Amino acid sequence: MKLKNIAAAALLGSALWMTQAVAEDEPKPTQELTQEEIAEMINNPLSYLWMTAIQNDTFYYDGDIPGANKIRVNRLMLMPVMPFQLTDDIKVVARPWLPVYTSRLPWGDPNNFMWGEHPVDGTPFPTGIASTDSKTGIGDAGLWLAFASNDGAKPPFVWGLGLTSMFDTASEDQFGTGYNCAGPMGLAFYIGEKWITGGVLQHWWDFSGNGTLATPDGVSLTDFQPVIRYRLTPETNIGMAPNIQYNWKTKDWNVPVGLGMDTMINIGPLPVKIGFEAYYYVKHGSDAFHNDWQLRLFFVPVLPSPDWSRKALF
Repeated sequence: MKLKNIAAAALLGSALWMTQAVAEDEPKPTQELTQEEIAEMINNPLSYLWMTAIQNDTFYYDGDIPGANKIRVNRLMLMPVMPFQLTDDIKVVARPWLPVYTSRLPWGDPNNFMWGEHPVDGTPFPTGIASTDSKTGIGDAGLWLAFASNDGAKPPFVWGLGLTSMFDTASEDQFGTGYNCAGPMGLAFYIGEKWITGGVLQHWWDFSGNGTLATPDGVSLTDFQPVIRYRLTPETNIGMAPNIQYNWKTKDWNVPVGLGMDTMINIGPLPVKIGFEAYYYVKHGSDAFHNDWQLRLFFVPVLPSPDWSRKALF
C-alpha cells in the first residue's frame, strides 16, 4: 500500500511537471511581452507576432527623355503579417499585400513609355513626357505563404520555403502587369546579438491574363530582398533591406543601395516599429527612363495575436 502511494505521488508529480513544462513552452500572448521581447521577435520573419506593416515608397525618376526627372511615383503598401501554427511541427506565415499608387506618369499615349521599360510596338522613343494630372489607384495584390518547422523558426538561424503570387487587380494598366502570376519563395536569416543578415527570394511567372503595353511578353521576374542590419540597442537598428529585381523578359536589373534606421516605440499601449530608408539605384533598366532614387518610410503596429494562431490547427 505504501509503494502504491509512493508510485501515485510520483505519477502525480510527473504529470504536474509535464504540465508546467508545456505551459512554459507555449508562446506568451502578445500583451504579456515586454517591448524588448517584441523588438527581438519583430526581427524574426517567422515569429508568432501579428503585425500590420504600412510602407510608403516614393520613387524619383530620371533619364534621357526630356521631363523624365520630373516624374515621381508614390506607392503605399499595406502588408499584414499573420503567422499561425498549422500542425505541432509546422508553422505558416501568411503575408498578403496591396499597393496603392499615386503617379504623374503619362496616360493614354500609345507612343509613350510605360514605366520606362519598353517602347510600344517598336515605336521610337518619345521626345518628352507630357505632364498630366496625378492618378491614384490600386496595383496588383499579392500573397506569400512561408512554411517552416518549429526548429527552423527559432533564432539564431531561421528559414522557410513556400509560394508567392500576384493577382491582376490593378485599377489602371500603369499600376500592374495585366497577369496573374505565381512562383516559389524562400527566406533565410541569421539573427545574432549584434547583426541581422539574410534575405527573402521570390520569383513570379504569369499563368493567365492579357498583359499590358508594358508587359507584352509576359512576366518572369525575380525579386531578392537582402537584409543587413546592425543592432545599436535591442530596440534600434541601422541597415538596409532593398528590393533587387531582375526581369528575365527584358534582361534588366534594378539594384538600389542605401541605408536606414528603425526603432520601437509605444503609442499608448500599442507597440510600433517605425523607420526610414533611402536608396540610390546603382543599376537600372532603360537609360531613357528609370528609377533614380527611392525614399521608404514604414510604420508597423504589433497586434495581439489570436489564441488560435498559437495552437496547432491540425
